[in-house]
Amino acid sequence: MRFRILAFSAAVLVVAAVSGCVPKPKQAYSNDQIKQLESLEELMRVQAEAADPQFGRIGQASFTEAEYANLGVLGQKLQATSEAITSRFSQNRPPSFSSYAKRLGEQAGELFTASQAKDAAKASAALAGIRETCKTCHKEHR
Repeated sequence: MRFRILAFSAAVLVVAAVSGCVPKPKQAYSNDQIKQLESLEELMRVQAEAADPQFGRIGQASFTEAEYANLGVLGQKLQATSEAITSRFSQNRPPSFSSYAKRLGEQAGELFTASQAKDAAKASAALAGIRETCKTCHKEHR
């Protein structure tokens, strides 16, 4: 019994630590506000808060109407962040930084289109692509 309590406590601490790795954005931003953000760090927070919970849907065979709606919102939000990153934060960075941001924008568009068409396979593939783009960009530029 004591072991179970310790294991449960450790699991709770791990979840709390992992979920706290990326602070939340300072506020909820509209897509127009996202394009005007002055902080790359804040843009990354916006992306993480919007995208990370959706990555658990990768591989899902079908989606509810609400899930498709959320994926559409995510697609639009990531298009806005991608535009901001490309136009406002790429100038003094290696060319690959801009390439990743542009690719993210393309994949976000694919996600939005798949959500509108209610195409689960394409939505899942777009989410997987977005996650991979984020991971590879962070590995190279973080």
